[in-house]
Amino acid sequence: MLKQQITAIALKLLSIWLLIHVILNLPSVIILLANLEQHENQGISTVWYIVIISSILIIGLASVHLINKAANSVLSQENEHAKYSLSEDTQKLFLQIAGLYFIVTAIAYLPRSLLFLTHSIDISLSWDNFLYPAGLFFQLGIGLWLIGSSSFWAKTLHKLRGRA
Repeated sequence: MLKQQITAIALKLLSIWLLIHVILNLPSVIILLANLEQHENQGISTVWYIVIISSILIIGLASVHLINKAANSVLSQENEHAKYSLSEDTQKLFLQIAGLYFIVTAIAYLPRSLLFLTHSIDISLSWDNFLYPAGLFFQLGIGLWLIGSSSFWAKTLHKLRGRA
């Protein structure tokens, strides 16, 4: 099995995993919709809930679609001469996949971590409520950084291995 095929399988599994988490978040979204009347008394608009809920679903489903397209793109770029060597392009691809994993896990858990915002104001807010979403936003940033500057990370890892 070629590296491209293994990568495509991993990307497909990652997209299936994200789709499952998007579907698992639907009950919490339905509970939010059911409790809108309670929150309207506090001045929170129904439009904002609908915008937040639809953006969560749209971002999740768009991510699943883009990951599937990336898997198909990897399969279409089969390269016969790179079967046995780990080139710099392959290292960049693996770093981008790691970044994609960080982004997908952050997107999967972020809606649940922000549910404390919908609770009554009477509930005392602790640091735990804010640190977990902050950690997920940090993870999202690291994932975007790995995807955006994979050549920097490949060169840095190359230097750290003593091959510079």
